[in-house]
Amino acid sequence: METLLQLDKELLIWFNSSHSPFWDVIMMFFTRIEFWIPFFILVAYHIFKYKGKEAWWWLIGLSLLILFGDLISTYLFKNILQRLRPSHEPALSGIVHLVKAYAGDKFGFVSSHATAVFAFAIYTSRLFRNNIYAIFITIWSLIIVYTRLYLGLHYPCDILGGMALGLGVGFFFYRITRWWVSRLYPQKQFARFKQVLSNSDAGVLIAVVVLEMMTITFVILKLLKLGFF
Repeated sequence: METLLQLDKELLIWFNSSHSPFWDVIMMFFTRIEFWIPFFILVAYHIFKYKGKEAWWWLIGLSLLILFGDLISTYLFKNILQRLRPSHEPALSGIVHLVKAYAGDKFGFVSSHATAVFAFAIYTSRLFRNNIYAIFITIWSLIIVYTRLYLGLHYPCDILGGMALGLGVGFFFYRITRWWVSRLYPQKQFARFKQVLSNSDAGVLIAVVVLEMMTITFVILKLLKLGFF
């Protein structure tokens, strides 16, 4: 166990070791869930576009998985195991680079960010049944959890634990929602196993995320030249 914990710290220090003013600001934006609201709105739109009357139930299932994922990660893991975040670990003070002195809450295992984004990823991937979207949402989720390492807010094991929990929660709520919807709309049961999201619509979702990332990158570069941050 001691060897694993030491490896966890060394990996965190490696992930956290390379910094620049530009990437510090970028990571602070990317790590904030509210930054991705335009993307989430578009996902909700496509759920309505392809699921019609069922959409409300799928959105309720999505909301519940986010809620329960946060509750489980916080109350069944963080508050019970009470593993300090690296940003709160006295032994790592001065070693872990914190951006704008942002340290987060006290405990970090498991990562609620990792739980949320991977629950969202598996749920929407199973719902949309589009390979392009599945690859994209996996890469997006990995970018989000990487920001937590870059910012010194989690150890790699915090992230891996959150990923595992998120995948479990997301898949559970997908199956529960599918079971409930199939009872309400039995005539559509066969269609549920076909591809839902078209490749062109998957491209639109990807384009929105890329546009968000490029826009904030352009803005930050301009502000850095003007002496901000």
